[in-house]
Amino acid sequence: MKHVQDFCKNFRINHLKVTLQEIQDMHGIPFKALSAFENGRSTNINHLNTYYLLCKTQADRNEFIKGFDKAMDLDKKGVVK
Repeated sequence: MKHVQDFCKNFRINHLKVTLQEIQDMHGIPFKALSAFENGRSTNINHLNTYYLLCKTQADRNEFIKGFDKAMDLDKKGVVK
């Protein structure tokens, strides 16, 4: 799950360009909950929906799905980052 969590964090920062505080303000999801997910202290996969919903365009959603798929493959193979 580590690759998925890392991907989500990087996608949020580099692609969506939003902070955890902004997500909390926009969607009411506690800052600490997403931080815990991104840093491996939580495996709540319900958070994946948050990143998907933050995508403003179909291209963004496609990029998220593509990156998520790659991260899942890496986790499945047990590849160490």
